[in-house]
Amino acid sequence: MSCQPGSRSPRRGAASLAIAALLAIPTPAAAQASSAPSGVVITGRDLGLIGAVTIGTAILTRVDVPVARVLGDTAFHARHPGLATAARRASLATETIDMLAGGTIYAIARMRKDDGTADVAFHTTESVLLPAMFIQVVRGALGRARPYVIDDAGEKRDADPYDFKPLHGFTSFNYRSFPSMHAMASLAVATALTQEMRQRDTPHREVISPVLYAAAALPPLARMYLDEHWTSDIVMGAFLGVYAGQKVVGYSHQHPDNRLDRTFLGRRMNIGLIGDGRGLSFFVSPD
Repeated sequence: MSCQPGSRSPRRGAASLAIAALLAIPTPAAAQASSAPSGVVITGRDLGLIGAVTIGTAILTRVDVPVARVLGDTAFHARHPGLATAARRASLATETIDMLAGGTIYAIARMRKDDGTADVAFHTTESVLLPAMFIQVVRGALGRARPYVIDDAGEKRDADPYDFKPLHGFTSFNYRSFPSMHAMASLAVATALTQEMRQRDTPHREVISPVLYAAAALPPLARMYLDEHWTSDIVMGAFLGVYAGQKVVGYSHQHPDNRLDRTFLGRRMNIGLIGDGRGLSFFVSPD
């Protein structure tokens, strides 16, 4: 696939639109700061925000094809094979890896009675898990084709960002493009950690947070470079990740007696392995 003349402009335009979609609309944290804490998790303002970003993402689909063709330029890929290798490695940072890492840190922290680390690990994992369940349903139901898919009519790849096959996403990897799970997971982790640092007034967080977000951008950019996602997939996934990270951490600290925190953080637990004549057994018990 070749890069078409004038493709630089769409790429710059896509970047501008993506930034606008994520930054021009008030964030959940800002919305919560202006009102007293309440027991409502999803507010009317949240729904309006989600609706506005959804409309913005729909408009952004107009640049999906030119951006995909720029990033998928086979001549450029051939000249820089190392970039494809790096992109494949960055793609290994999936929501599953994030949740396994968070869950492991949480378990170790509980065993060591390190309540602060357990709190951060649990909320970060929660920030990935909740939107991941939502995205699984949405992308399965919508069945949006990934950029590399060639349809039955022989259309070339990167040709049709409006190729939807409802419910196909539940059975075919090729048709679960929107939203991007990679973008959601990486941005959810970065946002949750940033919000936890803000809650704790962590030193040097002004330096740490940008580094976290820069690292979080690598997996979704890698997915676009590998022709796995459209630009609009990434923008919506990134929004959901930022939204979830802010909402989970903000709500949890405003309502520390919520059911999930009471269950997983309210009581210390002993977690470990015990050996006997029959072998090793895993145990969980209250402290």
